Amino acid sequence: GPYHLISKVAHGGMAELYLADCLREDGFRRRLAVKRILPHFASNEDFVQMFIREARLAALLQHPNIVQVFDYGRIEHVSYIAMEYIDGKNLGEVISELKEGMPIEPAVFLFSEICKGLEYSHTRVDDQTGEPLNLVHRDISPQNILMSYQGEVKISDFGISKARTEPSLTQTGKLKGKLMYMAPEQVRGEAVDHRVDLYALGLVCYQALTGSFAYQFDSEV
Repeated sequence: GPYHLISKVAHGGMAELYLADCLREDGFRRRLAVKRILPHFASNEDFVQMFIREARLAALLQHPNIVQVFDYGRIEHVSYIAMEYIDGKNLGEVISELKEGMPIEPAVFLFSEICKGLEYSHTRVDDQTGEPLNLVHRDISPQNILMSYQGEVKISDFGISKARTEPSLTQTGKLKGKLMYMAPEQVRGEAVDHRVDLYALGLVCYQALTGSFAYQFDSEV
């Protein structure tokens, strides 16, 4: 396809992320990030549907504090999402390097920007019907808060988000998200709304300011 992969940026259990250039025959070039399903999951229809669902939901959101999705599809039987490339670090990396927590002023700026993105996604309505999308991210964590070297702050990874317009792909008895940032009702598998994102953001804010988790357990379980 038109995407020239330059280097691998991250590797997860389901997909890998590459720095890439979109190259066209007419000389058009654009630097972006390409997320693609790992080869051994390419034929797993459940993973493919989750991937497509992530792309559809993220494409609905056009906001300066949310990573923008440009395209998705399948090339040589492998599904991919082409998205905005953020040249910087995620908050988890920053917290690890600082160790003792962030200074208050940059932390206030950071979390005010994330709140803008969350408010937009939580109040987004369907362009055609005007009905609320009731979109909940469900995985707000330091790894999904990106900061560019130019001062941008963006929410990433709507892979397990929930919206009224999309069918639920969560299987009974299976948790999705990071346990350390889950609200109690999310852990119990109950119905969730936008408040679980705010709960998680509060825990992330505590961690960013103090350098330690709000709750201390022997293990996540």
